[in-house]
Parts: sequence; structure tokens; C-alpha cells
Amino acid sequence: MRPRSTRALWAAFALAVGGVVSWAAQPIPVQFEGQMVLRARPQTAGHQLAVARIAQEVWNCRVGPGPIDIQVTPEGRAALDGLGVPYDVLVKDVPALLEAEQAQIVEARLQRDASFFTTYRTLAEIDAKLDALAAAAPTLASTFTIGNSFQARPIRGIRISAPDLAGNPRSARPAVLFNGTQHAREWISPATNMYIADSLVEGYGVDPRITTVLQTTEIIVIPVVNPDGYAFTWQSPGGNRLWRKNRRANAGGTIGVDLNRNWSFGWGGLGASTTPSSDTYRGPSPFSEPESAAMRDFISGEPRIRATIDFHSYSQLILSPWGNIPDLPPEAVLFDDLNAQLVASIASVNGLVYRAGPTYETIYPASGGALDWSYGARGLLGLSIELRDLGENGFILPADQIVPTGQENLAAALTLAEFVTPSLLYTLPDGVPEVVDTQIGATFRVSAVPGSRTRAANPVLHARVGLSGPFTPVAMSPQAGAVFAAALPAVACNGVIEYYVETPLFGGGVARFPEGAALFSSRGVGILAGYADNMESNSGWTVGAPGDAAIRGLWERAVPQATAAQPGADASDPGTQCWITGAAAGSSLGDNDVDGGSTTLTGPVFSALPALPTNVRETRLSYARWFSDNQGAAPNEDILTVSLSNDGGATWIPIEAVGEDAGVWVRRAFVIEDILSPTAAMRLRFVATDRQSGSIVEAGVDDVAVEVIGCEPTLDFDGDGDAGTDADIEAYFAVLGGAPCPTGTCASLDFDTDGDAGTDADIQAFFLAIGGG
Repeated sequence: MRPRSTRALWAAFALAVGGVVSWAAQPIPVQFEGQMVLRARPQTAGHQLAVARIAQEVWNCRVGPGPIDIQVTPEGRAALDGLGVPYDVLVKDVPALLEAEQAQIVEARLQRDASFFTTYRTLAEIDAKLDALAAAAPTLASTFTIGNSFQARPIRGIRISAPDLAGNPRSARPAVLFNGTQHAREWISPATNMYIADSLVEGYGVDPRITTVLQTTEIIVIPVVNPDGYAFTWQSPGGNRLWRKNRRANAGGTIGVDLNRNWSFGWGGLGASTTPSSDTYRGPSPFSEPESAAMRDFISGEPRIRATIDFHSYSQLILSPWGNIPDLPPEAVLFDDLNAQLVASIASVNGLVYRAGPTYETIYPASGGALDWSYGARGLLGLSIELRDLGENGFILPADQIVPTGQENLAAALTLAEFVTPSLLYTLPDGVPEVVDTQIGATFRVSAVPGSRTRAANPVLHARVGLSGPFTPVAMSPQAGAVFAAALPAVACNGVIEYYVETPLFGGGVARFPEGAALFSSRGVGILAGYADNMESNSGWTVGAPGDAAIRGLWERAVPQATAAQPGADASDPGTQCWITGAAAGSSLGDNDVDGGSTTLTGPVFSALPALPTNVRETRLSYARWFSDNQGAAPNEDILTVSLSNDGGATWIPIEAVGEDAGVWVRRAFVIEDILSPTAAMRLRFVATDRQSGSIVEAGVDDVAVEVIGCEPTLDFDGDGDAGTDADIEAYFAVLGGAPCPTGTCASLDFDTDGDAGTDADIQAFFLAIGGG
């Protein structure tokens, strides 16, 4: 049954809450006069630091490479002009924008029948609205308190789920948590959370999608995690509309901790400050703040929670783990799938496209955040959404954007709730291995994240070699996160492995992957030929080429000495030698780096062909490389170019232009056929270039390898692992007649290995082999 409308109840509550009627516009703080918001684009590390010093506030909390949104005085803008730092004007007049916002709030309060979402609401109004929702639908919604803030304000929330159904009690349903306002000035965050809660209550029994979601999931909404800070942004007089942190009194007289840098997972890393006056101050210890600690305790005490969204503003982003490190999480494939669904659901409402990806690379490094803790410490699908806009108004988003922002994020909320309702959320971190090496085998990995059910035991791989016969269970070993791994069984070249995964569930039953009777399949292949060089001796590499102009830091084969820009060891284990640009550390960082131009390292000729005509599937090239250019007075300006030749070095095709500073040995792999045709005259070339005076450039190369992957012609023509049978003869002639090739490559018709497939000579060779010849 549809609950009673909350409008009448809301009106009654509104009249009873003093803050609703008596609130008055706060004076614009004097320190905002004449200020504007600029999007600066510093080009050097020195300019990045200068921009941070010039800023009155850094709106996007980013100091480092990339655009920085800063609030500045007229003098600050002039200083940027003097430095030559390019910028765009986002907000011409901060006080004018604040005055317009306050005027809209006052005007909206004069409208007696105005909707809750016609304007931004105080903390008291939000609490009243929560009570109104619960009163309007007592069988659907109930309020709760998770704890108190630093200044003893309650942190309140609401649970929303359909009444118990036969075989489907509320207490057994998976839960999804939406929370907001860890950062006080992000007013669109509590408005969006409240829009989601209101729409769910109003839509139950009316909207089929909302009804289904509430019958299968419990939705939990905590709209204001930081009630002290949020109240301070409304306080008149003495408040600050652009306040970010909580209201902790720090030693030294400063106020506030950034709650979204105070969670324990990754606490104290990049993107968080140790300075109490900073907007990103992480606090004296993890969970030092009552607000973040209350959220931790609440989530830890709710085992049915499967996913969280922490709403923020601004930038129109969907953020996933990790924020504290650049690595991808174990369930990266799962997050990619979920992120894509959320992007599509948001875009389907108003056509607005949010950008999605891991926090670290999508917006900036941020350690000690809620989403990393939710995923890393609790195993939940931890997400954050940065709401409207792209910076045109930033935190001072006009009130006419509340409803469209709420609409598109309601769609995202429903999509997330639907995403967690399957019993388990399976993904393949590495995909399905198309081929399995006959000598070293292959590891199959699967991620099994709890959806509506919880694992009773680890997943089990069920596999068989061939296309018939029983499946053998293989235990899967747990790895990081919810990832499990098992070795696929050994298989001969062109043989087939079929397999699936089952996971026992609490309460009985199993979750199968893939569903139904579908199977995963991989085919055996071998290494037909290869080339490897670990640089422990010189196998024919040469240094120098026409046009090289570097005066220092030339390539040499040596044991590298560690500096801030250069590794202290090679990439091989065991091993010590590699090719490096100036191995000696010297007395200063720039003594032996590449200076004055390019230095070229060219490898010897190698063959990427098998010894005999065979069924080559692909030819793989791999190597380890080091590159550093983020040190010195002109960082991030230089390049390492990697090229490949198939004509002995007469012509070259670039395969990499490396400009990033990884600070580690990076291993890269390519399929040669994707770049050019393999020949017996392949060469590899590395060119390290110093393009900017004052930069520090170091490069290294190690562990070059080539593998020719495939199978020699085989009598197991139907690929079932049993060679020379009647079924193989039938399969062979079926392919001769035009049927699909069962082994996946019709090169297997070339049984006399003369390069011409399907001839009379091949048929004779095939029967000769079957007869034992």
C-alpha cells in the first residue's frame, strides 16, 4: 500500500521547527570581498607551490599536477598573471554568488506551499523531514541515530524497506548505504540524500522499479555526517558558508578535521595534510573524530550492508577505489562494470555524463577516505559521487539544480541497489584465459563479492580436459580482497579445457558462474620458439645513433646506483646488470642523468619466427623499463621512446612514448602481430631524451623476451585431447568441406607444413601420421 504523502506532515513539522521560519541571511564575511574562483593550470612544480600559496582556498583540494580551482583576491589574480600561470575564471564574484543564494533561500521561505526541494535546508529542517518521512510511512521507514558529533549534535539517518514478505523478511535483505556532508560546504550533498529518501518513500507502491528495489533491499540514508560543520555554514552571525571540516578545537587555536581524511584505511598518505589549519587536515590519528568513528561503528555493526555511496560536490564524478594509492583494486573489473552502469543510469535522466574511475587517477590522491575504508577494511563496494557542477558555481550551486541532481542520482541509487541483489557478484580480474601454456599452465582467478547472499565457503573450480566426461573439483585459494585463484589442469597443445565455478552460500544452495549450463573454455598452446636477454652479458646491444646529442647519461650496461631518480637494482631476480643511463649516483642528482639531447640503445637482431612451419597463434614481446623525469627544475617534460623494427633496423615503428614517472620497474608486453609482421630480422630500440634544461632524466631497460606461441600440427584435430580417433578424421574432413575449424585455426590443415593448407599432400600426410608414419 502506498504510504501517505509526506507533504502535509512536512508542513506541520516545518512550522514546529524554529530554524525554518526564523532563519535569516547571514552577512557575507568581509574576507570574501572582491574574491573570485579561478581554475589555474600550473605547468611546473614551482608554479604548483606558488598557486597553493596564492590561494585563499583550494576548492578542489588538489595541489599537484593538473588544474587547481582556487579562490583568490584581486591581488592573487595579479600574482598569477605575473607568474604567467594560465587560468580560467569560474566564479567572477564570490560574494555576489553567496548573496544570490541567500536571497533565493529567503524568497523560498515566503512561499507557503513550497516543496522541500525548492531551496537548501538547515540541519533542523532536515531532521524534521526525516521525522516526517517516518511518520508518513511507519511500516516502510524508521529513523535512527548513530552517535553524536564533537559538539554533541545527533548524527541521524533513516532506513527504508518494504514490509516483511513471505520468505523475504526485511532483516534478511542486503542493505545499501547513502551518506553525505562529510564536508560541510557541499550543500547539494544533503539535498541529494534527502531527495533519494523522499522519492523512495513517495514512490513505494506507485513506481514499479522503486517498489521492487524496496522489496529486495534495505536503503539506509545518513544525509549529514558532519552536523557541526553544516550548522556552522548556516550560522548567523559568525558562520562561514564555505567551511569544510568538522568543528574540532585543535591545538594551536585552529579548528576542524577533514572527516574524509580521518578514516583508518590508508590514513596518513598522499592527499591529506598534517597541518591543523589545512582544509585536508587528517586529524591526530585515524578515527580521532566522533563523526567518522560513529560511521565506522555503524557500518561495522551492519553486516547486511553491501555497498556505500559517499556523496560530495563538485565535479560530476563517480569515484571508486583506490584513493590512497595508484594501484587498481582486486575487483577492478567489477568496479568498471558498476561504474559504467552508474554513468549510464545518470545520463539516462537529464543527459548529463558523469566521469568514472579510481579516485587516485580520476580526481586526485586522497588517503584516509570513506570509500577506501569501506572497500579495503569491510569488503564493501565503496564509492563516492561528486555531484554537480563542473566548477561554474562549485559549492554554491543554485537551488534550481537540487531537483535535477536528485533525479539523476536517484537513478544511480536504484542501479546500485539492483546491482547487489544477485547472490554473488562474480567478475574475472584477468578475464577468461583464451590459451593455456602447455608447459607452465595458467592460473584462473575469480572475484566473488557478496551480493544478496554471503559465501559459506570459498569458491570451487570444476574443470575437465576435453569436450566430454566428468568435471573434477579444484579448491580455489583466497587472495587479496574477494579474489580466489586455482591452477587450470594440464592440457596438450590444441586440447580444450572446460570449466565453471560454484560457491556454497549460507542458508544453502550455490552460486554458479557462468550461470546455467554455460562453460568457460581455454585451449592449450606451447612456446614454439623464443628469445630472452636478462642483460647479465652483452648479447649485441649498441649505444649511439645519428642525431644523438646527449653529453652525459649515455646508456651503459651496469649495476645502477640508487638516487631519487634512478633504481638501485636491476629488474631481474636473480640478476644485477641492466642497461641504464649513467649508472653512477654521483655527488648530486643531476651528475649522471641524460643531459643535452638523446641517447639511443639498439638491440641485436632476433627472430620472431618458429623453426618450422607451425600453427602460430601469436608472438609476444616483453621487457622491463625504468623512466624518471619528475625531478629537477623542469619536471615532466622528457620522454623515453620505444620502437620495433622487422627489417633489421632499416625502418622503425614506435610502440611506446613514455612520459610518466612510475618510480618502479614497469613490465610491458605486446603482441608483435598487432604492430607489424614478425620476421627473422626483428630489432628493439630505446631512446631517452632530455628536452628541457634543468630536468632530471633517467631510464633503464632489462629482461627483454620474445615468445612464439602456438602448436605444431596435431592428430587431435577435434581438440578433445584424444589424438588420432575416428572423431579426428571426421573433424578433419568436415573442415576440408568448409565447416568451422574446431581447433580455432585452419592452419592445422597444413599437415605437411609446407605453408599451403588443405592440399592432397596434406591429406596424405594426415593419414600417414594416423598410420604411425
